[in-house]
Parts: sequence; structure tokens; C-alpha cells
Amino acid sequence: MNNKLKVIFICIMMMIPFLLFSQNNIASKKVVFWGDSASFLETQTAHMLDLIDKTLTDTPPQLSSSVVRKLALYNFDAIVHEKKYDYSKALHAYICLRMNAVINDLSKPLRSGTKIYKVYNDGFVIRTKSVTIAIDLCGRRGSFIPDSLMRPIADKCDALFISHNHDDHADENVISMFKEENKPIYAPSEVLPSDNYIRHIYPDKMYSGQLSLKNGKIQIRIFPGHQDNLLNNIYVITLPGGFTVAHLGDQYGNGDMPVLKDIYKRIPFVDALIVDCWISNMKEIIEDFNPKVVVTAHENEMGHSIDHREPFWLTYQKMEKINKPFLIMGWGEWYLYRK
Repeated sequence: MNNKLKVIFICIMMMIPFLLFSQNNIASKKVVFWGDSASFLETQTAHMLDLIDKTLTDTPPQLSSSVVRKLALYNFDAIVHEKKYDYSKALHAYICLRMNAVINDLSKPLRSGTKIYKVYNDGFVIRTKSVTIAIDLCGRRGSFIPDSLMRPIADKCDALFISHNHDDHADENVISMFKEENKPIYAPSEVLPSDNYIRHIYPDKMYSGQLSLKNGKIQIRIFPGHQDNLLNNIYVITLPGGFTVAHLGDQYGNGDMPVLKDIYKRIPFVDALIVDCWISNMKEIIEDFNPKVVVTAHENEMGHSIDHREPFWLTYQKMEKINKPFLIMGWGEWYLYRK
């Protein structure tokens, strides 16, 4: 054997223990979950949700299409359409990550523009330099979003608007937080009807009024709507600086459509229309409000059965057929809107 072959032989012999150790180490990792499918899937879900969180953080909501965001949200669909994860440690940890991101951003000064935060489901926070409002802010009485995380969000808001009397929109814990701070609350009469603190309004045609808050005034218009037979307030709110947001709650009643017909001719220019992804007449509603941008809501409501946890992939399919800029946001995301 010549010297060159000897060197090669010696190198190989020296590497064998390392290779055997590496293979044994890899094998030991592979068998950690053998016979324990539940732990395997829980760990896999935790890794997926962590990656989804990082992806959404790195690629925030935008008006242009993003394959990267689509992939992250589609993967989120796949996870929450397995009901066994509804109250898993992995999903709870993900919710905490997203809510802490909102809390952190709300603590930063806003110099200009308007921020639209999608907290969860149909719950939004709308923030200008001087005024911040909440609409349908909900954590399902602390069972889904802990009150310890919801309170810092509520503390940053000056007023609460509730569209209708369902517990994924009207959260008694959130209502108490606003009452404790003596902040105004608007809701239709079916929401805690005996609570005299809440300003109960459900107009025949339209309510128009002004609300003075600590750092500015907002113009409020309320239109009557329904989710089937349940009263549903449709809010059109203009904040300081002229930003106007329309929030439809769970509007789902064709009988209300005449009231909303060409509503853009009767109200100020709508910057953002927040609409449920499952509304039956999406195209008509958007045409009636003629907003600058459409923001979808209510994807993957955790209290629903799987067939009514509308996935992000279905929202994308619907919105990509409509000729209007749109935002599809996950929980705990926001968008800076500039006129």
C-alpha cells in the first residue's frame, strides 16, 4: 500500500467512530416519539406554528399578493381544522406570541397614518395618532385570549363598539375592562339589555352622532342590520384625520340590502371596509360601500364546527375575483394605512 492510500485508510478509520455516533444520535432522535403519536403531532404543530409566526412577522400584510403569506396562512388553516388543537399548548403559545406583538406595537408612537389591527376573528383595533377604538374585541371571556393579554390591548383603546349579541363579538370580560376605565361602549339593545352603562342604539334607518374622547372627536353612523333574526349594528366611524372605517359585524340578511344600497353616496369616503369572509353578497356589499380597501374578517372562528371555520384559502379565492384592493390578515397582525 502506497503512502497516499495509507493516509486515506487512516482518515476513514478515524471517521468511523464519529459516523457511528452520529447515526446512533440521529436514530435516537427518530425513536423519541415511537409509540407516542400524540406527542409527535403536538411537537410538529408547535414547530409549524412557530414558523408561521416568524413568516407572518417577516412578511406583514400587504395589498399585493404574496405566495409566502399564502403558504403560511394555508398551513394555519390545516392546523386549526383539527379540533383537537383548539386548546393545545402549541396553539395557546402561538396566540400569546401574536397578542404580545400587538401589545408591543400599540406601545410604540404612531406619527402618521392609521393602523388597522386584526386581533382575533372579527375583533379589530383602529388607531390614529390621537384616538384608538375597538370593534368587536373578543377573547371569549378569557378562554381563548387570556385576560392578562386582552387587558393591555383594551387599555390602549378609547371606546368599544359591539355589533351584535354573540359571544365571539360581545365579550363580557372585555366589556368590564372598558367599564372599569369609564370608557364609552356602543351596542344594539340585545347586548346586556339591563346594563345601563352601555349606550344601546339600534336605529330604524340611520343614527348619526359625535363622540368626544380624551384626545379627539369621532363621527359615528350606525345602520340597522341583521344576522338572521339577531340585531346587528353596522358601524361607519370617522376618526380624527378623516379616516373612515365601516365594520359590518356579522351582517347576514338580504332584507337589509335596500338600506345599504349605494351607501357610499350618503356617507363620507370609506377608507376601509371590514367584512366577514363568508358574507353571502360580498361583491354587492363592496360595490355599495365602494371602499379604498377591503379587510376580511372571521376566518377560522374557533367556536365553529370545521365546515364553518372559513379557511384563508377560501377567502383568497373569493377576493382574488373582486376588482378591489384587499387585506387578508391573520390573528395579531396590522396594516399601516396612509391616504
